[in-house]
Amino acid sequence: MKYRYIVVEGSIGSGKSALSKRLAEHFGALLLSENPEHNPFLEQFYLNAANHGLATELYFLMRRAEAVERILEEEDKSGYIVSDFLLEKDQIFVPTLLKANENGNEQTLFWEVKRKIMPEYPLPDLVIYLQTSDEVAQKRLQKRPDSKYNLFPSGYLSVIQDEYRRFFHLYQNAPLLIANADDMDFAQNDEHFSMLLQAMDNMQGSRHYLNLSE
Repeated sequence: MKYRYIVVEGSIGSGKSALSKRLAEHFGALLLSENPEHNPFLEQFYLNAANHGLATELYFLMRRAEAVERILEEEDKSGYIVSDFLLEKDQIFVPTLLKANENGNEQTLFWEVKRKIMPEYPLPDLVIYLQTSDEVAQKRLQKRPDSKYNLFPSGYLSVIQDEYRRFFHLYQNAPLLIANADDMDFAQNDEHFSMLLQAMDNMQGSRHYLNLSE
């Protein structure tokens, strides 16, 4: 495989976990999954975002710190890794979800904790960003049998979608493949998956776009 460490990212409902699983199976790679449903604070956050944002983000931070050890171990063995989360994704969520007022600056506290517990980590060889519209993401979430979509704070999905777009518009830490996932199902459609693999193989430069029309 051309890339030893691949990250698939995207907002809620983008299909990143399903694609990560297929890529890991295709390349015989270690699959790292964020498993947000394991976060015991997440449902409380959806019900009361103001009071549970910090606990939710700190839990994710602890799990990402642990993931660094697995990434380094696999790299030492010259193995391959596919992850459905970017280690820097707190840069999307923390400024959006945590308070930054003078009397209780949760953002400052989070970054201080991160500096103390997060080890140095390698950057991906490739990041695949599955870009979706708000409308498509909403439809996909509503179809999930165990969806907590109705628990989301008002406007939450739209805000997070915007933050993902902003973040990856500026992202320069690794080669970036931006794939339009509105009309493409990379996990279930073999033709679409082959198009993605071809785009990965033909990547030149630091940024490439993949659309169904290509």
